[in-house]
Amino acid sequence: MIIVSITGPSMKEAFAQIAASSRYADMFELRLDLIQEPPMSMLMSATSKPIVATCRPMWEGGAFDGSETERMEILEATSMLGAHYVDIELRTERTILQGFLRRGERRVILSYHQFNNKRINAPKLYSRMRALGAHVLKCAYVANDAADIRYAFDFLNLARRDKQKAVAIAMGESGEPSRILYNKFGGWATYATTEDGKNSAPGQIPASLLKQLYRADKISSKTKVYGVIGNPLNQSKGIYLHNPLLQRATKDAVYCRFQVKNISAFMKHVAPILSGFSVTLPHKHSVMSFVNRLDPRAKAIGAVNTVVRRNGKWFATNTDATGALSALEKVVKVRGKRMLIVGAGGAARAIAYEAKQRGAEVLITNRNEEKAKKLAREFGLGFVRKSSVQITSCDIIVNATSVGMTPHADESPVPKSILENKIVFDAVYNPPMTKLLRDATSVGAKIVQGTEMYLNQAALQSELYTGVKPKSETMRRILEQAKG
Repeated sequence: MIIVSITGPSMKEAFAQIAASSRYADMFELRLDLIQEPPMSMLMSATSKPIVATCRPMWEGGAFDGSETERMEILEATSMLGAHYVDIELRTERTILQGFLRRGERRVILSYHQFNNKRINAPKLYSRMRALGAHVLKCAYVANDAADIRYAFDFLNLARRDKQKAVAIAMGESGEPSRILYNKFGGWATYATTEDGKNSAPGQIPASLLKQLYRADKISSKTKVYGVIGNPLNQSKGIYLHNPLLQRATKDAVYCRFQVKNISAFMKHVAPILSGFSVTLPHKHSVMSFVNRLDPRAKAIGAVNTVVRRNGKWFATNTDATGALSALEKVVKVRGKRMLIVGAGGAARAIAYEAKQRGAEVLITNRNEEKAKKLAREFGLGFVRKSSVQITSCDIIVNATSVGMTPHADESPVPKSILENKIVFDAVYNPPMTKLLRDATSVGAKIVQGTEMYLNQAALQSELYTGVKPKSETMRRILEQAKG
């Protein structure tokens, strides 16, 4: 089930949230600690869907600052008015908690919330909560890395073994997949935010995305999981492109964002549930240590952007190289041209390698000159100091850094004065028109948008995931409609 949290704070807003989310919600949670002085009967009659009544105290991350007696009276009243479930915290004073749990007609969600960085001991917490006999056990904690979602899955696996209804959520951006994949591990429900985006907990996803993009309520233990790994991932549109492509290929699969800081922990604890994943900064090189086989191009480039499972083994490749040069060569053939690449990371390596293979003379510049020199030596390229860029002769300028990416869309990696009469290609695709490309257009230069590279490389990835080659016009239409 998808439970949508209603937060108000005004009654008018609460009613609007219920109305806007009704088509996506299986159940509503009324956050009575956040909604201002609600007439309970009116609010509860606003929907025919089941209701969870929650009045979260400040000591558990909520907003209610009254006495425990007052709080219990509120929950008791909502229960008598017909709330299907009452949420009460594990940390509630023991006699009060036991009193609630003894009332057999009252269905209780026993909840535990942890907002610090302390590691969750899922088996110990589960045993402690289950011993109290609640109808539903709910565990929510802050994830600091995608690897931390494993504790939620451990909790749910224990509950599935015992046929116990349970919810387990890793809060925050790093925990996002736990909110999507709950059904894969037998979870009873997940919590979502309303369409106005007013979260009741960090990292909540709008119910519409859970239902329409991820089809979270349709996921099962057999659903294959794909995704993108990197840090940060706010700018990534992969979820908006690959999920529709998986659906069009009629695959029982989902594509999530995994905010990975510790690549080793992720590969050990979370990657085993995946069938494949895209790789972005900063893991394009480090992930190579964890795969079983590299294709020749990826090995030569020294960077990976796609990993797929084949016969139980990890196979890695690089679709950036072909994607970038195919986009660029729609405007100009690079053979015999002088190309200046700004950057020395994974994208720069891919573009430099492929450009040289296709006959371009490649020069590398970067803010970190030692990294640029190292790449130049490794690939047999020219090196240009950043301070000498303005006097460097070239035909093509490529930005292979993240400079200009949302939310820093007002930045450019090179001065406008050197762009005239050049072909300018920016690997950044969000926003589609970066400051670099706007500057280039203003002086009459020909431009190639990062969107073209993104579509090319994503098409190759999608074919690896699904075995179906997507149509370019379909991908372009999907991307144009993408959020974010």
